[in-house]
Amino acid sequence: MKKLITLSFTIGMLCAVSACSSGKKGSVTLNEVQYADDGRQVLTVASFGSITPKFAAYTKFPLDFKVETVNYCPDGTTYEEASHQLDMDMIQGKSPDILFAPPEKMYNYIRKGAMTDLFPLMDEYGGLTRDEFLPNVLEGLTVDGELPAVIDSFFLSTAVAKTRFIGGEYTNWTPEQAMQFYEDIPEGMEFLDAANEQLAPYMLENIACECIDFKNNTCDFSNSNFVDVLRFCAEHPVKDIRAFDYERATEMEIQEHIFDDSTRGLRDEQLVFQLNINGFDSALAEMSYGYLNFEDFTIVGLPSNDGSGARAWRYRQTCPYGILKGCSDKESAWKLVSSYVKYRKPLDKSASDGTLGIPTIKSLFDIDYERGEDYNNSINRKVYKPVLGANENDNITAYLPQELKDKLRDYIFSAKIDIYFPNELLDIVEEEYQPVLAGERTPEQAAEILDNRITTYLSERS
Repeated sequence: MKKLITLSFTIGMLCAVSACSSGKKGSVTLNEVQYADDGRQVLTVASFGSITPKFAAYTKFPLDFKVETVNYCPDGTTYEEASHQLDMDMIQGKSPDILFAPPEKMYNYIRKGAMTDLFPLMDEYGGLTRDEFLPNVLEGLTVDGELPAVIDSFFLSTAVAKTRFIGGEYTNWTPEQAMQFYEDIPEGMEFLDAANEQLAPYMLENIACECIDFKNNTCDFSNSNFVDVLRFCAEHPVKDIRAFDYERATEMEIQEHIFDDSTRGLRDEQLVFQLNINGFDSALAEMSYGYLNFEDFTIVGLPSNDGSGARAWRYRQTCPYGILKGCSDKESAWKLVSSYVKYRKPLDKSASDGTLGIPTIKSLFDIDYERGEDYNNSINRKVYKPVLGANENDNITAYLPQELKDKLRDYIFSAKIDIYFPNELLDIVEEEYQPVLAGERTPEQAAEILDNRITTYLSERS
């Protein structure tokens, strides 16, 4: 039976509710410290959904404390119901010690004043320093000078093109530059892979994000170049010229189609190639160098006005996490958080499933950067370029040149990492621009609807 040692300073229901709902950093009802039968302290880790496989693997190692997990959002429970239950637990001094939450949910708790600033814990207890983080990641995690949460890895969406067609001066290009290249594209070449209808999402994602000031709960689509870019997309409808019927095709036809699709860069049939950076690994070298015929490339990015170029995105495995203010033993909680953010499961040399994201810690990034070519997913192993009409054994190989490897590294280090931006806002944007592409409303009408709809969204969550 667990022994309960009460270290709580009960301030009262009213103060606790006020502190959590108003966003003011007032009094908070602290948890009770719990100890397991073996004498170890219990730390409760909460999540909005099942705990991540990576964290489950981490807790299999011997720890100085016992970790118990609680899922506030099991199947059949809405986020609203889960949030309400967590709010009530915090008010009653029964909240978890550590919280994993989707970015927008984490930001809501940050605004409520429910998360602990990790900087003072870092300074007092050590285990992790500011300098160990990639600077752009630390900047993206910081809110009003405080560090309310951390992540251990992240992913980037961007795009590349052969420098032979688009010079390096167009790195992180503007929508106007992208539209001009679209108009001047060489004959026989597509701008993007038309079969997947990528033009509008590619052109509009960053521009839409720039129209939304998530931190100040404002937006302005009508008075930005969002309208002009959306009009361009509507005036250049995607031609589904490469549709492929997978259901009726033979296995040989499917393989030939996949081969054809992956070699478009070899034949100069496509100008811009979208690139998801899932880690500093062999897949990154292949997608940016092998698929572009071993040529120099320009990272044109997703069109933006502010030169951001890339968009950060997260898998469920990379939810931000932090320490709730109700945690009564923040030293132990910080020990868990700081050690977990630096934890990485040892990589098997034969693994070929990527490195599970770009590490937020520089020393871990350096391991990926320097990993030997005897690892299947090392960026330093040979890059394969398919040979048209040849079998797999005849593939041509080369190593990613050092200057291009450094170009990718420097790009990652300079990318804008917006950790807390709600991806569901982009779903709203797409819902409202699709009727424009279908000729059912004007770009101006879509912008006006977005101004109203997203303003309401932001107001309801402020």
